[in-house]
Amino acid sequence: MKPSSKKSWYLVLYDVHDEKRLRLVSRHLEGYGVRVQYSVFRCRLNQREVERLKWELSKIMDGIDELMIVGLCEKCADKVIIKGMPQRWSSSVTSYEVL
Repeated sequence: MKPSSKKSWYLVLYDVHDEKRLRLVSRHLEGYGVRVQYSVFRCRLNQREVERLKWELSKIMDGIDELMIVGLCEKCADKVIIKGMPQRWSSSVTSYEVL
């Protein structure tokens, strides 16, 4: 497997200042991952998919909007706590194929 095709967990966080753009960003991210909080998604992506996501969101978002994509190593993903209980973000969860 090429290093660029290896998938890792990412947290995608956003702050969008317009309702229409907010809905568009939210719907777009639903194609990449799972919402874990209102403006936070977890996505399992390879590096090419991260770059594509950034480019696609740049076409939707405005200059005042904010986007943060945080990569998590496997050890860090294992330590994620949800509702006070540790929960492994297994690499075997359903992944989304972006075409």
